[in-house]
Amino acid sequence: MKKQPLMWAGIGLLMLSASMSFSQNGPEHVCEVNVSAPNHGAAKLFEEARKTHNKFHVAEKDKTPILVWDLTTGPNSGDYLTVSCGMTWKDMDGHDDFDKRDAADRAKTMAPAVGTNQQSYYIYRGDLSTGKEGENIAKRMTIVHYFLKPSGIVQFTDSVKRINAAIGQTNYPSKPTRWYQLVNGGTGPHYVAVTDRNSWADMQPPEQQMSEMLKQAYGADDKTLQSLRDAVDHTVSEMADYRPALSYVPAK
Repeated sequence: MKKQPLMWAGIGLLMLSASMSFSQNGPEHVCEVNVSAPNHGAAKLFEEARKTHNKFHVAEKDKTPILVWDLTTGPNSGDYLTVSCGMTWKDMDGHDDFDKRDAADRAKTMAPAVGTNQQSYYIYRGDLSTGKEGENIAKRMTIVHYFLKPSGIVQFTDSVKRINAAIGQTNYPSKPTRWYQLVNGGTGPHYVAVTDRNSWADMQPPEQQMSEMLKQAYGADDKTLQSLRDAVDHTVSEMADYRPALSYVPAK
């Protein structure tokens, strides 16, 4: 893991306090996320290496799915997004021997094809989400990264909850969205909204603008969207296509 500069210690404490400030029913659901850039011209080599390494997980009867996506838009276009979700922190303990074998196999099969890799850990924020984890894997997903102002965490999450309540109240036909919060492995405060898209037609937003829906729910003077925007420093959007041939899904 790369060492983080001391200047981020304050932000890390803010992220930790945000993680602890919401009510969670049961243990946090953790996602391990890797963004891998193949060596120049080595995309095919990376894909074959990924398939070879998946055989290790089959032989080990690994119970954790490993889903692989092509990033097709955004600053990481051409890279591969590898995600394992649904774990708890406790689930990740007690696997030292497996982890050593896994690392050794990755070093043998995948390392020669990988130029750079960034690993991060996120938690699923069910209290912010209108979509659930563990449902059918979509053909495509859109990803919006929200990098918040350090003072804007509560303002942002309260705004998301208020928008979700209005969506339910008005039956607004928005696509279900899963929210995740970065807890380690990058710059924060950082929240991510993930929306499944099974076709290009799924990119079409509802005819009624969200601002009008919020006025319908809360009145003409509603400032929910403005409150959310004021808490955000900047956003980054991406699109990712699912690659089933590169993914490992345990047999049921």
